This record gives sequence, structure tokens and C-alpha cells, in this order.
Amino acid sequence: MMRVWGHLGVGLLLLASAAVSIPACAHDDSTLFVQDVLLAQPVSAGQVCVFTSDPKQPFISSGILDLALRNQYDATFLLGNQMVSESNSEQLQTETSIITVQGAVVRITDAAGAQLNTFTRLTSATIYPASGTVPGYAPVGVTILDSSTTTGGAVAGTVGSGGVARLVSYVKFFGVTLGGKSVESDEFEFPVDICFGCLISFSPADISPLFAAPNCKAAASGTSSTSIPVPCIPGQDTSIDCSACLNNASCNPNTAPIADAGAGG
Repeated sequence: MMRVWGHLGVGLLLLASAAVSIPACAHDDSTLFVQDVLLAQPVSAGQVCVFTSDPKQPFISSGILDLALRNQYDATFLLGNQMVSESNSEQLQTETSIITVQGAVVRITDAAGAQLNTFTRLTSATIYPASGTVPGYAPVGVTILDSSTTTGGAVAGTVGSGGVARLVSYVKFFGVTLGGKSVESDEFEFPVDICFGCLISFSPADISPLFAAPNCKAAASGTSSTSIPVPCIPGQDTSIDCSACLNNASCNPNTAPIADAGAGG
């Protein structure tokens, strides 16, 4: 009987050792990190935003959303991967340190910290491992302010009366390595100011004392300017000339001339 218990004990010990050696799906919030929110550069009409993995490209520390042009804020983040490459050609070892980004958890608060909304957005990107001490980088886009939050409640009241409402978005990305390890970034805080019409620019020629509001002169010919750069995301962060958005009532109000109170019949 003692020999039976001895064999059983050895078996349990081996089983416990095997359980310890099985890789777990562990949480990791230091491998994957958010470097910055990238600044969308002006483009020619009809072109799209272009972002790269260069960590030296322009970035912003806060955003602006103009509800006259757009009701959600889409940010492009530069994400980094600090894992070191594990591939070894001599041992035919495959690379498992590549991260596949799967999505982001977004939490939105007002300027005082009261939570307004939270949601998960799926996205995708591949971030290669670090080269020496230099992390691997990739741009990843995700919606961080949704339309139901930007147009509802106190935000709509503040913006509708000509004010500016500040919202703060907290974004945490998640994904998995090729080795099966779950990774998450820390929460990245990004404030966005919400306004109405603040990113539409009018030239001095568009502003006349005969009109109650600026009236874009390009409307007279029914054409818009195609030679000036425009934001690749109109309504976010960068101003747009009124002649580039004439189909929007806020860019071309077509305000009637003010009646001359002193004119006689």
C-alpha cells in the first residue's frame, strides 16, 4: 500500500508542476502603451488622412470638435510595443512578440469628472516588437467621443447657447501577442472641447455690415475653392475655410441683408 501512495504522490507532484508550466492568459499593461494622439495634417480636397509609425510626427495634447460639422470625435493614437523580439533563426524559433490590437475601452467624463458614457470599440492593427531599446510603433484609429454623448444633456445646452463644453475621454487599448498573451495599455486621458461653428473660418471679404452674420463670398458663384488645403477630418482640431464646406448651412448661412431702418418708401 505504501508503494501505491508513493506512486500517487509522484504523479500529483508531476501534475502540479505541469500546471505551473502552462502559460496563462496574463494581464499586461506595460508592454502595450499609448505614445500620443496624432495630429491630422491638412490635405487637398478628396484626399484622406495619412499617418505613419514615426514617433516624431506631429501630435496634439487636446482636441476640438465642432458640432456644426461633425458630431463624433475619431482619434488616431500612436501605440507602442516594448516587447523584445524573440525570434531565433539558429533554433528555428518563431516570433511571438508581435501584438495584434483588437479594440479599445472608452470612458467619457465631463470636466468635473462625472462619468457620462462608456463603451468598447473594435479596431485592428499589428505592432512589431522593439528593435533594441526602440519600441515598435503603429497608428491606430478609434472613436473616443460618440454622437449620443456630444449631442445630449448638458453638453448640447452649453454648446447650443454659444459656449464650449469640455469632455475628457479615457482610452484603454487591448490585444494579444502571437504567443497568446493578453495585453492592455494604461488608460490614456485626452480632453476635447466641444463647440458649434468655432472651426469655420471666414475671410474679411466674407464679413459685411450689410449682413447679420458672415456670408461666404464663394457662394455667389456657386463654386468652392479647391486650391486651399482642407482638414482630412472636417470638424476636428483644424479650421476649415467656409468656401470648402458650402453645402453646410453654418459655412454658408446666406443671411439676408439687414433692413435699413431709416429708408423711406
